[in-house]
Amino acid sequence: MNPDLLALITNIEARQPLATDAPLAAFHADPGNSHRQIYRNCNAKLGIDFSVDVLDFPGTQAFDARVVRIAAGCNNELHKHAHESLFYVISGTAEVRIGDATLTLNPGGLAFVPRWVFHQSKNLSPTDELVILAVTDFGLTKAVLGDYDKRTRLAANGADVLDHV
Repeated sequence: MNPDLLALITNIEARQPLATDAPLAAFHADPGNSHRQIYRNCNAKLGIDFSVDVLDFPGTQAFDARVVRIAAGCNNELHKHAHESLFYVISGTAEVRIGDATLTLNPGGLAFVPRWVFHQSKNLSPTDELVILAVTDFGLTKAVLGDYDKRTRLAANGADVLDHV
């Protein structure tokens, strides 16, 4: 069995809280501030200009919280991945493509993206940044599959990224 998955299962079965020694402030984050950037892509020809920051909460194993920032009038790549995602629009207006469906989300809007479904977010504002909180089960999926994101979306010309819209 994968050691990361075994560690996750062992911690769950132990029924003990993780990060008990972390200060209370470590469990709070302001998504409006900058955090540890894990991904950035800019391709003017394709209208792509966005970044992804991760909110490093102590003790998280199964999910992670990410802040996606998309420049005015731009989008991220049309892509898919093994983890599920829940998108919450913090500010701006988003057009979110999920498979063949397209949703328009305003602040407070919520969308779910299933595993392996092609999706893309577009900022509908010509002047303001779009900010989305994306909560994923990346930690759980990574424990099962290994670091698949480095082999796919985060890799140059990754197998799960489409360069066209």
